[in-house]
Amino acid sequence: MEKEVKERTNFLHDIVPFTSDSLIKVVIEIPAGTNQKWEVNKTSGQIEWEQVSRDSFRVVNYLPYPSNYGFVPQTLLAEATGGDGDPVDVFVLGAAVGRGAVLKVRMVGLIHMLDNGESDSKLLAVNSEDSYFGVSSLEMLNLSYPGVIDILKLWLMHYKGPGEVDILSVGDEVDAIHYFNTAHETYLQQKIK
Repeated sequence: MEKEVKERTNFLHDIVPFTSDSLIKVVIEIPAGTNQKWEVNKTSGQIEWEQVSRDSFRVVNYLPYPSNYGFVPQTLLAEATGGDGDPVDVFVLGAAVGRGAVLKVRMVGLIHMLDNGESDSKLLAVNSEDSYFGVSSLEMLNLSYPGVIDILKLWLMHYKGPGEVDILSVGDEVDAIHYFNTAHETYLQQKIK
């Protein structure tokens, strides 16, 4: 068993977030249309169903996730700067994919938000293997798929219950790239320590 554990990929640390064609990699924790809350374990790097108590697991008691949801490897939103201590979260627009899938995506925007007072913004991205991939900016997303941003914002405002999440603003692809780069630099600095 120990040999098997050592051979598993650590989704948080072993996957380089950049691709050779200027895209980024995202690990899917929650496929679109599901409501079980899975997340990467920051110690093992494995994707696990979030445990609420010893014998129960977290299920989002709202509409299922409206999009694939995951994180960018080798990123960190440091608690010291108001983050939640987790990697950068991403909504990947497109058809549902399996949990643990590693997708090449293009960042097209960012929803700035607070979750219980902590910065927990969400990148918006399109899957390189999906029809959405022709979208390369927030403006194109809004023109080609009107209402998508509104759906994601409404879902985020309500999936945890009233008053838990505050949507601050929506940023474009330049804002998204800056946010990602800052989180990647923070990860690298923490890894050096």
